[in-house]
Amino acid sequence: MSNEEILNTNILLARITELEYGKSEKISEEEIRRIYIEETGKDLPVEITVYHSDDIKELKEQKDAGKDSGFDGTIIHFYNPIEGINQSYTITRGSEHSEDSGEGEPLDWYYNGFGIFTGKVKNQFENAETFDDLITKKINFKVTEDLKRGQKSGEHLESIELNKVGIGHSLGGNLIQTLQIMNDSFSSVYAINDAPPSVYQLAMIDTKFQFSLGIKFNIDPNINEQLYSIPPAELKAFAENYYKERGQNIHHITAEEDMLYGASDIRGFLDLGTREIIDTDLDFEGLRKTLGNISDGDLRKLQMFLAEIAPYYNQNGVQGVYRGLTGIDAELFTLIDTIGEEWNKLIDGPDWKFVGVDMHFSMFPLGFGAITVPFPVPEVPTKLLAAIGLLQLRQVEIMARLERLRTQIPSLIKILGATMIVMIEDVLNHLKDILGSVKNMISSLGDLGKVVIKDILKPGSPNISEYLVGVIDIAATVKVEAGNIKSKFTDIFNVPFDWFRGFTKAVEAHGLTHVATALADGNRRYEGNDMILSKGSHLQKVEVNLSSAVRVYQLGMDKYQDKKEVISRLKSLYTQEFIDDFQHRKGRLVSAINQMETNPRSYQYLLPGGNVEMKGITVHEHIRPLDSLFADTFEEIFQYLDREVDSGIKLIKKIRDSIEQLFQEDQKISAIFDLR
Repeated sequence: MSNEEILNTNILLARITELEYGKSEKISEEEIRRIYIEETGKDLPVEITVYHSDDIKELKEQKDAGKDSGFDGTIIHFYNPIEGINQSYTITRGSEHSEDSGEGEPLDWYYNGFGIFTGKVKNQFENAETFDDLITKKINFKVTEDLKRGQKSGEHLESIELNKVGIGHSLGGNLIQTLQIMNDSFSSVYAINDAPPSVYQLAMIDTKFQFSLGIKFNIDPNINEQLYSIPPAELKAFAENYYKERGQNIHHITAEEDMLYGASDIRGFLDLGTREIIDTDLDFEGLRKTLGNISDGDLRKLQMFLAEIAPYYNQNGVQGVYRGLTGIDAELFTLIDTIGEEWNKLIDGPDWKFVGVDMHFSMFPLGFGAITVPFPVPEVPTKLLAAIGLLQLRQVEIMARLERLRTQIPSLIKILGATMIVMIEDVLNHLKDILGSVKNMISSLGDLGKVVIKDILKPGSPNISEYLVGVIDIAATVKVEAGNIKSKFTDIFNVPFDWFRGFTKAVEAHGLTHVATALADGNRRYEGNDMILSKGSHLQKVEVNLSSAVRVYQLGMDKYQDKKEVISRLKSLYTQEFIDDFQHRKGRLVSAINQMETNPRSYQYLLPGGNVEMKGITVHEHIRPLDSLFADTFEEIFQYLDREVDSGIKLIKKIRDSIEQLFQEDQKISAIFDLR
């Protein structure tokens, strides 16, 4: 192999990135190898080191200090100096519903609003930059030390430059593109169903770009009113031209139905690099038309509003957002509690102190004189008065923030309503069709009345055949139009469900599993990180979870191999502790007998009295063998255990053989079972 990209297919990129959202939320070497084997049928002849952002001291300290940005990411290092491989993949995770496995705040979504759309927060980008920089230095140090060890041991290892690749999905796609735009960090960047970088986001992060914006549009980019007032089309064109060269190595993999792709025409979002569009649902065209109805003016108002809230978020995180929206936060409740506590102290009886008061007296004829007299007075409740004063200030702030929120709600309603325009248009079209059918029915029923009247008033014998033909034609028309009306009312009833179903499909299309399945050939799909193979027609299809089957096979073979080793140890212990020990004891006994028979004088001391001489010893030994029942019992146990292991191995191999036979045209299947 050379140092060309190991993850060289879109499916590999999507499936490895999907591991970021696993239950453990940490990518492992074992999972990387498994997916590579499943997709290629080949082993991965490299050393794999996985680095997680949760393990980085600098980022952990921020989180422990209550300044968690919500950033999560992984860097995978593939290394084999003999094969000339030294490459890393920086994977930035997309938006999660909430942090800490669902227990924390939805920090990613705050960054989506304040960081990307508004461009007033950059903490996740800064964390991503720190993570990538620290791990890159760590990898380079590791490789340098490895080369030194190789030189000392006599190996001729050449220095291999680190080939860095970036991958990101959703919010992660935004972060990885921003890293590339700012630092030219990667040889290639793959953004899967990404949230595009925005002009407003880059105007905050990139000071040079901010300066260029000011010159181009004659504005101060730090003034929200001026920045958000630039016509979005002009701003987009300028920014895309400005970053064109830096973004040329960005490759987008996008589901046409993806919800973020549907929103990518919204003000400020950039389109850099190349894009591969995947049609994952032929019956659904996505949300671009629906979201295209949103007023740019309403979006600008929303930006202005969020820009006002962003400083609160930067200063105090999620609690700051609540204060920015309503003027209310935890400090307010603490202040109210303080007032209650101080008031209770006051009504229980104030503290008193003595104050000296000068008293003047007229004492004729001696003249005027003055003395100081102590008077008791209650102490002023300064803490209570200060708290009440602060509460009054907070009251003013709360009223102002709530009023600002009230003025913003109509714009939010308009934005929501704009997404429903397509649904309303569909309903109106169906109603127009119903109106047309009603008119046709009224006309036809009127014609039927004319036919009846005409035939009744016609002198002479009525033309029965002509009459019947006219009635039948009119009745047929009425029947058709009545069916149309019924059908259209059903369509109207289904419109809201279709509308919500469209949003559901857009959310599904955003997921990496959906992307990987769309990229795969017709007999493969994915559930989470498992590969599902199918065989047969649509009406008679057999599906096999190959990933699960391989796990069962390998785990089963491992367990039975462990059992075989345990049985082997038991047999060895049985032979050692019983058979060999018996023979050893028997040998020692026979040896002792021989010793007595050949050296009888050595046992003279055993005879009573002192005048008796020991001239010979003859031993008639009879040593019984081990009880056959004892040995047979152990042999039966060992045979039973051997049969059980053999039966289990045969069963597991039978499962494998059945899968290989079912998918015999796929030569990779057999290798997948054997490789790890």
